[in-house]
Amino acid sequence: MSSNDIADETDRRIASALQLHGRAPWEQIAKPLGLSERTVARRGQRLLEEGLIRVVGLLDTQLVGRPAPVLLRLRVETGHAREVADRFSKLYETRTVMALLGSSDHFVEVIPESHESLRTLLFDGMPHQVRSSSSHPVLRFYTGSHEWNGGALTPEEEAVLRQPSRAPFGSRRGEADLHPDEQRMACLLAQDGRMPTTRLAAELGVSQATASRRLASLLEQDVIRIRADAAPALFGYTTEALLWLKVCYDRLDAVGRALSRRPEVLTLVSIAGDYQVCAHVAVHDAYQLQEFLTGVVGPLDGVGEIDVTVLLEVFKRGGLTATL
Repeated sequence: MSSNDIADETDRRIASALQLHGRAPWEQIAKPLGLSERTVARRGQRLLEEGLIRVVGLLDTQLVGRPAPVLLRLRVETGHAREVADRFSKLYETRTVMALLGSSDHFVEVIPESHESLRTLLFDGMPHQVRSSSSHPVLRFYTGSHEWNGGALTPEEEAVLRQPSRAPFGSRRGEADLHPDEQRMACLLAQDGRMPTTRLAAELGVSQATASRRLASLLEQDVIRIRADAAPALFGYTTEALLWLKVCYDRLDAVGRALSRRPEVLTLVSIAGDYQVCAHVAVHDAYQLQEFLTGVVGPLDGVGEIDVTVLLEVFKRGGLTATL
């Protein structure tokens, strides 16, 4: 049974609200949606408990001095696809692991702790079942999945809940020096972005006032972005794909900005390697995917070769093993 089969329009509206404001109290969500707080709390909690939507705190790793993310494209030996995906999913430094259809069997997003740990992974940590791989360091984030919304709300409802726009990931480097309590809090929020300050305080062994102050500091500095991760299928977008684009460098920024504004695009980054852009898109079906390629991507000035890899299965999203 798909996530779209067990969620109705009210569930999707609540999920969309959480995407806009992941830590909003149920009462704050209920009011603009015209629903009772009890209904929103009951349904919202079910969505969270069943893993249809998961709220996590994403750390801007480059802001705290870690290297830029690296995207891996893998080809693996026949019969070992799940084994390789499971192994990468267990690694702390991977944020996304997907099985694909097309020119690559797997996509892995690595968030390295250090250049040394990245070298260790690429030189010594690659499973022997991997036949070939290519690595693509991220140069710039144009948009991230924490900004994507399923679109189940009206513009007026969105305006009430939408949080201020944030600087893209990676746009600031090494500016934040976290207190040990903030480091531990970031780890806690990575598991549950809605964790109450009372529990954060208990876990850290500090007062609630101190926990609230630490949390406010992390959010105000954009060190942590609260992300409500919902499978696009929850909103009827049953086809996801990674698009790898060859783009002339004099048009790279224009292409990145144009595509990042499209509602189909969850994440878009510029990268080093054989391709200059990687975009993660979600659409209703394969027919609409072709329409997007031929009507939106293809006509863009500067876009040359396009490689399309279609999502087969998600093993890890947002740093958590996927149940979506």
